[in-house]
Amino acid sequence: MKKLTVLVLFGGRSVEHEVSIRSARSIINALDARKYDVIPVAISTEGRWLPPVQSAKLLGDINKEPKTPRRELVASSESTALIRVDSHPAKRVDVVFPALHGPYGEDGTVQGLLEMAGAPYVGSGVTGSAVGMDKDILKRLFREAGLPVVDFLTVARSRWRRHGDEVTREICARFRFPVFVKPACLGSSVGIRKVTGPKALRNAMNYASRFDAKLLVEEGLRPIELECAVLGNDDPVASCVGQIVPGGDFYDYEEKYLFDRTKFIIPADFRPKDNRAHILRWWVSTVRQNGSDEQGQPIWVSAGALSLQRDFSWQGIAPEASPTP
Repeated sequence: MKKLTVLVLFGGRSVEHEVSIRSARSIINALDARKYDVIPVAISTEGRWLPPVQSAKLLGDINKEPKTPRRELVASSESTALIRVDSHPAKRVDVVFPALHGPYGEDGTVQGLLEMAGAPYVGSGVTGSAVGMDKDILKRLFREAGLPVVDFLTVARSRWRRHGDEVTREICARFRFPVFVKPACLGSSVGIRKVTGPKALRNAMNYASRFDAKLLVEEGLRPIELECAVLGNDDPVASCVGQIVPGGDFYDYEEKYLFDRTKFIIPADFRPKDNRAHILRWWVSTVRQNGSDEQGQPIWVSAGALSLQRDFSWQGIAPEASPTP
């Protein structure tokens, strides 16, 4: 059987650069060497596309030897090159696997580039990626579709900087504390703060505004944290539901990537059991669901076009383990 050549694209300009490197390492380690040749291509924090030899050095320990061709990489039937290394004959790329996180990669920008290049790629398309990255637009679409969404307020960074006192009064009048403050267009819990009272609100808003021009203030719940994956295009299939039990106050960046104290329960242990079928159906029609309120009613908090690839493996969550109802 002829092997497919997979170009794993990682790094990128966003503040999630290091997370993307971990994702690429996880993806490469999971790819079957009997079926796939892997070419790593990194994008630097300055936006420079690095050749495979240099890219491979950023990955650290991986369980296979990646291909590092010193020649032009072609991902279309024409002579369009992804990276021009030298004048040697081209190396054909069968599919691109973007492992980029955040802006300039997970938000439809790279997907659009690959579409224009005629390059097959893994994951959601331009629109799905863009919507999945912007939590404000995503929640509005969920709400329009009749899905229960945690209460939220979107604040432009420019408005916060000009009229901070007015925004603070609006937030205090609308929500009971705690609330969560976060950048609207970022992932990996970067820039998120849990705010327990009005005094801490200004610092949290200022912190989030360092990362994005649009800020999100969300009602603070005490949820059961749930995750699910959806695979497929015309006939998508949901995996079973996994449960996240953070070791800290909430599932922040440190809990995701620095501390080894978060527990994962598969399948999730939550009540009432009837919600399992509803959640799986909803996931198929969207992407991912992350929580339920204290009455057991599922609440949509976030979704991602391409689920985070961490250094651990969620055993037992293959789609065939729990077919969609």
